[in-house]
Amino acid sequence: MQRSALFLLVFTIACNGGGTSSGTDSDTASSTGSGTGAGTGSTTGDDPTTSTSTSTGTSQASTTTSDGPTTASGPTSTTTSTTGVDTTGVDTTEGTTDEPGDAIYDPAEDGPWQFGELAAELDVDGEAIGVTAYYPTQGPEGGPYPVVTLAHGFNLPPTQYTSYATRLASHGYVVLNVDHAGYIFGAVDHVANANQVLAALDWAAEHPVLGDISDVDNVGATGHSLGGKISVLAAMYDARVKASLTLDPVDGANMCPNMQACPDVSGMLPIAIPLGFLGETLDTAGFMACAPAAENFTTFYAEASAPALQVTVHGANHMSFLDDVGSCGITCSFCQQPTLDNAVVNDVARAYVVAYYGRWLRGNAGYDTYLTGAEAQQRYVDMGLVTIAEK
Repeated sequence: MQRSALFLLVFTIACNGGGTSSGTDSDTASSTGSGTGAGTGSTTGDDPTTSTSTSTGTSQASTTTSDGPTTASGPTSTTTSTTGVDTTGVDTTEGTTDEPGDAIYDPAEDGPWQFGELAAELDVDGEAIGVTAYYPTQGPEGGPYPVVTLAHGFNLPPTQYTSYATRLASHGYVVLNVDHAGYIFGAVDHVANANQVLAALDWAAEHPVLGDISDVDNVGATGHSLGGKISVLAAMYDARVKASLTLDPVDGANMCPNMQACPDVSGMLPIAIPLGFLGETLDTAGFMACAPAAENFTTFYAEASAPALQVTVHGANHMSFLDDVGSCGITCSFCQQPTLDNAVVNDVARAYVVAYYGRWLRGNAGYDTYLTGAEAQQRYVDMGLVTIAEK
């Protein structure tokens, strides 16, 4: 069948560029009810109730350079809203000691923390970068809490990853869902994107609400597709990032002006922090593969040093890690058709993100059972959902 030049351009950007969507760039994210749901992040009849209040404040913007982040302060207007979410009835098992942080909460379920939400727009080297923070407001342990950054895929809205943010917040993490400038009509600059993600840490550290509860020296970096690549790059730039787990990262450089703007990040490994990679192999071959084998998650794992984790989700495609593929638009149809339900992939991926940071940001080895041990074997490996490799 004949394809128009425009179709080929969109197809190339969508797949080889690390995934796209018809979603639009948004400076702030709307309030959500819960981290649960069948891959959509929406509330269900069993979800907790939501109450809202509003407040205002100011923040400090962070500016960066292509060689890594540097900071300079400047006032930035902030729009904030808080959403308290009651997450009760969570099954837990106790850790091996009575020290704070040793309780193990099932990562496949919402945790016991209530959390709030606020949004802001940062000026990073002249780019307006949106960030939505999800932060614990009440729970079994007080802060400061580990911080996790979320980075969206190329041309995909940050709202497609809300369920990851709310699940993490319910487990006692401050989550910064960053609307970096990785969009089709902007300048392609993966180094700048990584620095935009890091700028959110500086903003959180100075924020009147987040500053006291955010341990910005104990950070995890998570992202999908292009967001996965720039999350690993951010970890290379900033020692505050202590671990990174990424979702089907793609180390591509389509439309890049030069390799300085879009470096081969997997080729820059290893780095001395734990790295984890969830991915799929359905979209790694064929015409305009969405996650080409030469640039996919296995190339990152191959170069990573121990401790490193690789989880292959069987039957997922490149877009299966989104909250709701059904709302992604025509771009998602460019990838191979998955054989595993979107909701099932979400359940696996959310659980792994929470367990990984429980292990490496909280230092609780009890979470190994959900990563590679008995629970992971029973829930995922024995069911044929995943294959696990570690080193």
